[in-house]
Formats: sequence, structure tokens, C-alpha cells
Amino acid sequence: IPMISKRITSHNYFYCLTLKKNYLIYNKLWGNFMNINLDLIKTFSVVAKYQNITKASEILITTQPAVSKAIKNLENQLNCNLFIRSKKGVKLTEDGLKLYEASKKVLSIMNGTIKEISETKTVNLVVGKILTEKVVLPYVSLFIDKYPYIKINISETSIEGVKEKLRNKEADAAVGYYIDNLSDDYEQIIIKKKLHPIFVCNSKYKKLLNKRISIKEIENYPYIINAKGATTHEYAKDLFKKYNLNITPSMEVLGTSLITNFVKEGLGISILTKEFIKEELNNKELFEIKVKEELESRNLSIIYHKNNNLPKEVQYFINILSNINIEEN
Repeated sequence: IPMISKRITSHNYFYCLTLKKNYLIYNKLWGNFMNINLDLIKTFSVVAKYQNITKASEILITTQPAVSKAIKNLENQLNCNLFIRSKKGVKLTEDGLKLYEASKKVLSIMNGTIKEISETKTVNLVVGKILTEKVVLPYVSLFIDKYPYIKINISETSIEGVKEKLRNKEADAAVGYYIDNLSDDYEQIIIKKKLHPIFVCNSKYKKLLNKRISIKEIENYPYIINAKGATTHEYAKDLFKKYNLNITPSMEVLGTSLITNFVKEGLGISILTKEFIKEELNNKELFEIKVKEELESRNLSIIYHKNNNLPKEVQYFINILSNINIEEN
């Protein structure tokens, strides 16, 4: 955290200001500066507020020994006792009270300023629901840890909707399957290569599971396809054309999650990405239909409009998504 305020809080003993992740404390009695880790000050402030180490550990979501150690470290660095310990709890000493009053003001300034400069910022992403659950969600916590006051909006749309939202600056970036023939107005970064589409069914169609079949046999069964405009819809249509399949979908569904549930209920077969249904395959809720023909693998990408000046927060999110690790069983 950079210095966020030029204001200095002054008390009889301490001058305090924030610098990076530390308090820079000047003690008038000792005539020197000390770097005090901000986490120690935060821990001290909570203990001082509740005058109870057990309560402070619950608030801070940590252990009592960790809180006690932090207070001891702070006292050692300041070379003074901040609390009087007793069986009933802790009580601030005179030095502790002065530090507490100073730290309350500094922490208030810091938290207020961070919120002020951050709360108006929003990261807008366009992501398919299945990709939100399987790809983006695990990395949202990393982003929040770094930018806790920034709002994240996640929405779904079609391929054309993605382009329109990016063009109109209604979205900062989009995460989805790689889009072929995308215009030069957009930057597309591959974040995961070679995800594996497979035909799937439930146990109702178990006669398809005994051997590797010709893809032409798929014509004889009800097929569930993603709604028009989704990249998965275009993938299936291209596959049908490539192998000259005469398939009229029995059901057109918006969203891969819905398709997964409908296939699990035995309403038809479909194509799903193997890496995203590992749990269903392991639990035998879904089964892979092995075909003799090769199904082309797919890439995941993140897309943004070249004319959009991406804030550093969005760039950070793109960076962490670029390092995703999706493993196949």
C-alpha cells in the first residue's frame, strides 16, 4: 500500500504515518524511527478494542497464540508494555492507550482513503456460466485479496454480444472458447490449450458405451445442442458438417450447465468439455461415448478490445487467468 495520506497523527509519545505496509513510528522519547509491520498494528488495535485475546483471535480469524505472539513482537519492537495481563483479559497501559488512539486515527485514514480511491472501480467480465464455475471462480479470490474494494461484474452473452460489449466498453474483457476469424480490433490471448470435447450420455444409452463407435451412429439418438450464438453451438455445427452428419437437435438449450443436467437426466446426448465434467464422469452420472473419429480440441482465450485502455486491475486479472491450470484426469 503506498503512502495514502500526508497527515500525521501526533500524541505525547508517537508520530504515526503509513508507508507501504508499515507504520513508520517516530518516538519522541527515544528520538528514532522504527518500521512496524501494519499487521501488528491491526492486531494490536483489535485486542485493544475488545481487551480480550480470545475475542480478537475470533475477529481476526486466527489462533490465540498467533495474536499473543504478535502483541509480544510489537512490545519488543517498541520496548514497552502495551497491556497489563490478567486472568480476566488484558488492559491497556498508559503507553498502550496512546498508541491505540494514534493507530485508530491512522487506520481510519488508511481504510477510508483506500475505499475512496477504489470503490468506484469495477471490473466487468463476460464469461459463460460453466467457465465462471470451472475457470474464473477459483481465481476471483486471488483478485479480491489484491483489490478488496473493487467490484466484479460477471455476465453472459453470445459471440456477437461479446464483441458488442467490448466495443461499447460495457465489458473490460471476455473469457471463453477461442473465436476463429476475430477481427483485428480485438486482442485474443490463449489461456489454456487443448481442452477435449467428448460425446456424453447417461446410463440410459449404455449400449453406446461397450465399444468405440462410428460418429454416424450419433444420428440415431436425440441430441441436445447449445443455443445459437454460443461458441459450443458453432463447434457442434462445424463437426456435423465435417462428418456429414444429418442431426436435427431434439433440444436447444441456453448454457452448458443446463445441457449437463439434461444429459444426466437421460434426455439426450451432447458434446461437453471433458475437463469440466470430471466429477460427473467419476461419479458415473455421465459417460463418455468413444467415437472412432477425432474431435478437434479447443482452446480457452481471454479477449479485449484494442481501443480499450485496460486498468491495471484488469491487466492483473488477465495475468492470473493466463496462468490457469486445468488438468485432465
